Amino acid sequence: MISINLLPPELKLHRINAKRNASLVSVCIVVVLFTIVLAIVGESAKNTIKDYLDSAKSDVQKNTSQLDQYQDLQDLAYQVNDRATATDKINQTRLTWSQVLLELANSTPVDVQFETLTINGEKSPNFVLLGNTTTEREIIKFKEKLENSPVFKNVSFKSASLNQNQSDASKSKLSFTIDFDLEIKGSKAVSGSFSTSPDSNLKNIK
Repeated sequence: MISINLLPPELKLHRINAKRNASLVSVCIVVVLFTIVLAIVGESAKNTIKDYLDSAKSDVQKNTSQLDQYQDLQDLAYQVNDRATATDKINQTRLTWSQVLLELANSTPVDVQFETLTINGEKSPNFVLLGNTTTEREIIKFKEKLENSPVFKNVSFKSASLNQNQSDASKSKLSFTIDFDLEIKGSKAVSGSFSTSPDSNLKNIK
């Protein structure tokens, strides 16, 4: 069977162009649809990645916060340990005032009596003692005992004067002043003045 195309050339060309345009439109539609689908997939992937990054960032911040808290706790533990060590050292070297006065009493000869004892823990001399005794030898003995004590230092004899008893020369007293500092630091600084009876030498300190 033989087919004969009796269409004029212009109509043939128009039909060919129409088919070509239809194919081109189809391709464009496919490209647009593909682009839309690709954009949707890309946006979805973008949101997924963003959520993942936000979650990872949150985890990092949480871990960083926990690490900072751990570091703070570690620093606090170090501080507590340092303070405990310092406290132990202070307690090992601390000297109470009762111990100081007891050492002073043990360093005092029997014939030495105190009249006033001024204590100033904030500046030197820490102690200024006014007392009396019978002879200069007792003063020298007292000074030597203070110098040999592990508690006192910078012992200095300041003055001495004879208080004569007009009725009985044997009862005359030699007044003296002596000052000194603490050798062992760590005692709580106090200040004050203590008056004692003329026949006192602090032997009754507990």
